[in-house]
Amino acid sequence: MNAGDSFRDLVFDPLVPVPFIVLLALGLGGLTVWVYLQTSRNLSPARRFFLLLFRLTAFALVLLILLQPSRIEPLPVQTKDKVMLVALDASRSMRQPDVGRLTRFDAAREVLWDSGVAPRSGSTGNAGAAGTVSSETRLFTFGENAAPFTRPLTELRAAEATTRMHTSVETILGSLAAGEGAHALFLFTDGHDFELINPAQTALLARNRQVPIYAVPFGGEGSVRDVSVRVTSYQPFDYAKQTIRLGASIRPLGCPYETLKVTLLREGRVVQSRSVVVRDEAQVPLQFDVVEEKAGQFEYGIRVEPLVGEADTANNHVVTYVNVIDKKIRVLLLEGRPYWDTTFLQRSLRRNDKLDVDSVISYAKERWRVVRTEEHKTPFAVPSTVAEWNAYDLVILGKGIDMLLKAEQAEALQDFVDRQGGVVVFSRGDAFSGRDLGGALQPVAWGRSITQRTPLRIGREGHAVAPFRLLADAAASALGQGGEMPDLVGSYEAGERKPLAATLAELDGGAEFPAMVHRRHGAGQVLSIGVDGLWRWAFNAKSEEANTVFDRFWDQTVLWLMRGRDVIPDTRFTFRADTGNVLLGEKIRFRILSRDPKGYAHPLALTLFRDDREIGRLTCTTPDGASGQRLEAEFVPPTIGRYRAEVTLPDATRQSVRFSAYDDNVEETDVAADLSYLRRLCEGSGGRVLKPGEFASMLIAAKIAPVEGAPRIRKITAWDRTWFFWLIGLLFGADWYLRRRWGLC
Repeated sequence: MNAGDSFRDLVFDPLVPVPFIVLLALGLGGLTVWVYLQTSRNLSPARRFFLLLFRLTAFALVLLILLQPSRIEPLPVQTKDKVMLVALDASRSMRQPDVGRLTRFDAAREVLWDSGVAPRSGSTGNAGAAGTVSSETRLFTFGENAAPFTRPLTELRAAEATTRMHTSVETILGSLAAGEGAHALFLFTDGHDFELINPAQTALLARNRQVPIYAVPFGGEGSVRDVSVRVTSYQPFDYAKQTIRLGASIRPLGCPYETLKVTLLREGRVVQSRSVVVRDEAQVPLQFDVVEEKAGQFEYGIRVEPLVGEADTANNHVVTYVNVIDKKIRVLLLEGRPYWDTTFLQRSLRRNDKLDVDSVISYAKERWRVVRTEEHKTPFAVPSTVAEWNAYDLVILGKGIDMLLKAEQAEALQDFVDRQGGVVVFSRGDAFSGRDLGGALQPVAWGRSITQRTPLRIGREGHAVAPFRLLADAAASALGQGGEMPDLVGSYEAGERKPLAATLAELDGGAEFPAMVHRRHGAGQVLSIGVDGLWRWAFNAKSEEANTVFDRFWDQTVLWLMRGRDVIPDTRFTFRADTGNVLLGEKIRFRILSRDPKGYAHPLALTLFRDDREIGRLTCTTPDGASGQRLEAEFVPPTIGRYRAEVTLPDATRQSVRFSAYDDNVEETDVAADLSYLRRLCEGSGGRVLKPGEFASMLIAAKIAPVEGAPRIRKITAWDRTWFFWLIGLLFGADWYLRRRWGLC
């Protein structure tokens, strides 16, 4: 490179704004000239000229550094071997026959054949016939993911169960080798995408690889008419003579502002029906309340009457199973300092025919009274071991429990919760008088008692829980009748709450003051109540004596806590599944649990039936890291239908679980082409949406298109040289030396 070229390539990159540099130059230059003319009057004009020349030249070089002169140097362009990427959507929505007389899939294949991307016979490796496209064109198919396709297109079927556009594009771009690029990516699709990732994020993948995306859409944008129903709630077991709430959801497509007829079937017979008006919701929630008088397993079905012209009526019906038990829940109530709350609670629990209650009430030092609602063969003794605590399903603690329990008993109680999945309720704040006994169980460290009349307010998390939703409804009902729920008479100061503790109810004050807190503790649960005066809810002139808010609250609280426990009350072994409805292709998990801490001596065999015909067997084994009290097995239903799993337990009893498998075929019901999604995807990557007739010409244009983007350059500073700084120092030094020599210093 010669000097002329170097000068032409020189640019300035100022460290500070140029006007500031110009102002600084004028100020320093003018000041220097004025000072030197004033102080060097006795010198000859030649000497004054040399002094000004040295000083002004040095200043000019310093200002030149602020302008930061740099030299432009172009970088060599890195060339890549480039291919053409073409991807064909093979999902089920492409089966729709809405492109003339052809399906979307067949119409897409015709375009690929006509453009020469793929031959009508033979493998796609022969692409490039008639000189239209080179053999470097690569064909992919995509649905849940993308994969190369080299066989004849006549062998390909639109059978993918879903479409995941982002994953597919990522896989296609990831197939490019190191140092390899692509002219463009062409997508033959209807725009269906169930991955729900923003198209801008997918487009960014292509833009970063400098690969524009062009979409060739097929299909209409109109929607089909279809309704589908799915179960949204499941309880491992419910109780006889208790209200059971079945939750479901209807997804309506193409039927806004229509009325749907919905029926509830029990063992195939209609028991309830209602009309549901559809507006513009994506999901319509649905609830049915049922009551079973006896224990057993019962099949319930929810059915929506088919629409006129509905695309798929198989998804209008769903089946779920309700497991009803009548086993009594064993409850142990311990109270060291009796109070009104304890008295009313004991009476309420004893009146409840679902409970078998043992209560221990202290009335003097080392003296207590034991009351049992059921006759038992063995005399009562306060539990001392984990196994003895595990004979109960629920333990309720009052105050002063340290007078009833020794340290070893309190430690066994904690193991009962941690390892056996036990449930403990602290009904009156701190149960152990501030001692360390059982302190690890408390979700909140309760302090001193505060006497105050304050109403209770249900927290946000409490509204999702049945007993606290009952309190909120009772308060609203009382307010509607011109009254209100009785205020509480006292509370306890709350310390720091432990992680994952949920505040279900608060005192209705200026600041959050927890009143009832729930927490998962190991395998079990703890509910802690930090207020006094719940007994006042037991007085209501408009309610029967045994149906007050107080009774209903404690009844619902016990049932709610029991549903969160793995084992069935008053049962040595429990066999259960994690759901009653499993989506085809997903797993259902079975668990066998033992109350005996020693667990199982060996694995157990599980028999599977479909429509009362045996289809296989599984072995339930102890999972890694679990105790011998739990056995597990997994099963993937091969087809839709009704299933039953049975197991013979070590006590020779036989238990079974019924469940159903269903298929959510959204690809064939929600089939409208999504052109809006494709536009955002293509435009974000630098491409556009094409008509089928534009594909062949764009294929050629994309191959010969120049590489976009500014040329790559780099700047090399031209001032940071050693000689440059030596020159500045020499000029300032010469100026100083001459001024001193000529008598100006």
